[in-house]
Amino acid sequence: ITGATFTGIVAPGQSGRQQTADQYEQALFHPQASMPGEGEFASLKPIPLFALPLPPSFCYGEGCMNGVPPLEFAGVSHWAALAALLAAGACILELGQSYKKTVRNRTTFWLGAACLFSLVPDLAAMLADEPEKIWTWMLPLHFCSVMQVVCALSLWIPSRRLRSVAYYCVLCATLQGLVTPSVAHDFPSWTYFAFFLSHGVTVITALYLPLALEWKPARWDFLWAFLLANAYLVAIHPVNMLLGTNYGFTVATPAGGSVLDFLGPWPWYLLWMQVPPLAQMYLRTIPFPLYPRGRPASSIIPRSYAIL
Repeated sequence: ITGATFTGIVAPGQSGRQQTADQYEQALFHPQASMPGEGEFASLKPIPLFALPLPPSFCYGEGCMNGVPPLEFAGVSHWAALAALLAAGACILELGQSYKKTVRNRTTFWLGAACLFSLVPDLAAMLADEPEKIWTWMLPLHFCSVMQVVCALSLWIPSRRLRSVAYYCVLCATLQGLVTPSVAHDFPSWTYFAFFLSHGVTVITALYLPLALEWKPARWDFLWAFLLANAYLVAIHPVNMLLGTNYGFTVATPAGGSVLDFLGPWPWYLLWMQVPPLAQMYLRTIPFPLYPRGRPASSIIPRSYAIL
């Protein structure tokens, strides 16, 4: 049927997108039914092939994803995504530790590119699964979105402080999102794949910095990351008030539930949420030998170009 106009059947007053799966099969495999004839077929009108609905298994958008329930915590799809990320992370770390410098550099570059590219599926998922959302909710202003950019830069630029922010903030915030995800639509929605892709590549990057690039923090680098994380909260809250959004969850806790629900109501959870990350950041410093000035480690960009 390539290059030709194929026609199906549709009752008067009914659009092609509203046809059932049985009507789709009938129009696709029995084209003779669309020919004019006597009786009930005399009132039917032809429609072009592009107006026929997609098969149910490939149907995305408002009409389909609104019927898909949210991701179930510790469900089969949750564990499957974590297992896939664990396998992918192990492979990436193995390539990053290769004895061939070209392999290490290419792995570092493409992992950074994946961090930036993962912003695109996030937007595409919102457009496909929740087209009723207004543009103010589609901006890349969530903390994890900011960390995607920071992780990409930390792989390409040998900056000790930049890598400290990526390491501490991702393992204390984004990792928590993987463990207790707040995903509006479960498998096989675009939201499901975009969420685990964007969060997964940043967590892999945070582990890649010390394990593959041999980055080491200084004694108090975690305080630098802690201060920048709070600077983000201070900067994003007025934006939420202006746009009526909830980036960084400074207005309310995630609708799907998270550990923030155990820290009290607004605004008290914003205060109590400072304690666990600070303690986690300090504990994540202990495994490293304490270098007074830290180690930026290797990078695909010469160290002379680093500005931090």
